[in-house]
Amino acid sequence: MVKSTIIYQADQEVIGKHLRSKEWVMYSGKLTIYDRKTNPIVLKLKSEIIDSFIGELMEEKKEIKGKSLSEVFGKVARWLNNRGVIFQN
Repeated sequence: MVKSTIIYQADQEVIGKHLRSKEWVMYSGKLTIYDRKTNPIVLKLKSEIIDSFIGELMEEKKEIKGKSLSEVFGKVARWLNNRGVIFQN
């Protein structure tokens, strides 16, 4: 199997607000675009939530894959919405 090459990489921040507690949720990560056919876009996120009960509800690390940027960030918005967080950026 041929290893796919990286076309583009960028640092990303994902910020949202939890509706019930009014606390902010922040993830930092790396967006990577590969030159492959299946799921060429990968967003790897790491939680920046410190000392909050929201940290118990949210995953420490999350990886989201998709065919396009809109699909990946749509999945991010859906994932946050399922946990009661509104995607802000």
